[in-house]
Amino acid sequence: MDINSINNNIANLNNSSSLQLEKSTSSSKVSNTSKDALNLSINEYNKKRDELSLSVQSLNNGIGMTNVAQNAIEKQQNNLTNIQNKLEIIDTFENKNDIKQSINDELRSFNQIAYETKYNKESLLTMDYYDDKNTIDINTKTSNFSIEKPNTAAIANEIFETVNNSNLNDTNALNEVVTKVDNSVNQLQNIYDNFTELGNKLEINAKETIQEQVTLFTENKINKNKDFQKDSADFSKTNITSNMGYLAASQANIVQEQSVRLLS
Repeated sequence: MDINSINNNIANLNNSSSLQLEKSTSSSKVSNTSKDALNLSINEYNKKRDELSLSVQSLNNGIGMTNVAQNAIEKQQNNLTNIQNKLEIIDTFENKNDIKQSINDELRSFNQIAYETKYNKESLLTMDYYDDKNTIDINTKTSNFSIEKPNTAAIANEIFETVNNSNLNDTNALNEVVTKVDNSVNQLQNIYDNFTELGNKLEINAKETIQEQVTLFTENKINKNKDFQKDSADFSKTNITSNMGYLAASQANIVQEQSVRLLS
């Protein structure tokens, strides 16, 4: 092996080392860019996760509200059913007007339920002059739900006026009271159905939102695994490159030793 060949090998080795240094610098820039992208992805994930959590919380509150309202309405329906039963046996009274007090007791219970039914301090079954909201609203980041706020207390008040302003010994007046109570039963059932429909919509949306949470979590977990695999691969590549460098250095030392022998 001549001196020129040795010098060429050493020069090639130096060029390879410079090229490797340039690759390392370039790799560092890519790593920084990837890190910035990863931070952005984490921020987006956290933002989406928080939005979904707030949506689920709002939907759960809405479902709880509909359940409270439905339970209260069921009790009011029992009051009206009791009134209907009393009117069915009114012929057993010598003076049919004597039944009014018993009906009024049911109406007082009905109204008490109406005024006491609240969720998060919001009245669900009554409205008054000072109430500035005539709807019940449940809002999320992507969906809005609303129904007209009922005033079941008005139902009881109308029955009370009809009953107490009528002579129940008169057949026509009695029939008018019976009809009024029957219509009130239907009216109350419609209110119950509105809450049922709202509750069903909220439950469907809640299930979809929870599924979206699960999907988001799964995708984030997969991305983390991908990043780990990438880091592991990068680490392995770095080790391989380093070993190649050590090998090249060893070869250079061998060449230098041979050159010294030739020159000595």
